[in-house]
Amino acid sequence: MAEPDFKGFGHHPLLSYCDNTGEPLTGMMRAGSAGSNTAADHVTVVGASIAALPPAFRRRLMVTCDGAGASHDLITCLDKLAGRPGHQLIYSAGWALGQREKAAISQVPEETWQIAIDPRGEVRERRCQDACGDRGCCHRACWIEEAHVTELTGLLRGGPAADQLSAWPKTMRVFARRERPHPGAQLTLFEAEDGWRYSLWVTNLPATLRGWRANPAYIDAAHRVHARVEDGIRTGKDTGIGHFPSHDFKINSAWLAASLMAATLLAWLRLLALDGDLARAEPKTLRYKILHAAARLARHGRRRRLRISATWPWANAITAAWTMVTALPQAP
Repeated sequence: MAEPDFKGFGHHPLLSYCDNTGEPLTGMMRAGSAGSNTAADHVTVVGASIAALPPAFRRRLMVTCDGAGASHDLITCLDKLAGRPGHQLIYSAGWALGQREKAAISQVPEETWQIAIDPRGEVRERRCQDACGDRGCCHRACWIEEAHVTELTGLLRGGPAADQLSAWPKTMRVFARRERPHPGAQLTLFEAEDGWRYSLWVTNLPATLRGWRANPAYIDAAHRVHARVEDGIRTGKDTGIGHFPSHDFKINSAWLAASLMAATLLAWLRLLALDGDLARAEPKTLRYKILHAAARLARHGRRRRLRISATWPWANAITAAWTMVTALPQAP
């Protein structure tokens, strides 16, 4: 039922998305007072999400979650799933910046911080205020490195305080990322004194891995793709996820299921039938340009034909999408 929460009054659903397709895999309706780090709910959602995937795609998975998912039960569950014969599961979960992590960061030598990269594989840096006029220059003094990454596993497991992660799976590794805070950022006292903003995450990526995937910068980039789930939640609100119609829990659960179905249909419409700007359009844009367009399906010569006004600005895009959809193999 709708209950008071940290945002006011409402519900607290738990959602998961497939990053490859952008579609929601599952959603769990919860009361507004439900906790963000309720491990039992997270484990249930992980199981339902894997079950929602076609069987052929369940053997090689990467599961990402934010800091609320870094609980013993969820990490243990993911570690067990990763240990199944014939399966590969890599997890990447946010991690809290506690006292032990702060102490470890303080011991990291400056030269072990490696510059971070953006989603395109390019280094994260910006021009200095007194840089030369050539924006394509390679002068080290003209560029400021904005973010760095490093691994803390060795300091936390083999430091002076012995193994501080003994309660966690042996395969779990801890990484840290630091970046210059943007104006107005809320920093802890540790970060304000240090001048960097820190974010930590854990993963079970094998330490014996070699090649580019073992590079901390690429491990960081792989973890940060989790931010795309925020786009799914934001656009999902335009399909009804953020507008529950009732105080009744069952009614809102049915509404959530219908909203996730709508988000799934839109995700596959973009993937299968649209291209260009429309393939990246959000629900409001698709609703105006495609879904609300006046058209009619007519049967003629044992075929279905789409009839739409030629003056509609996106008539060609709708016709092309219809052609793509009708060309798909039909179920027997």
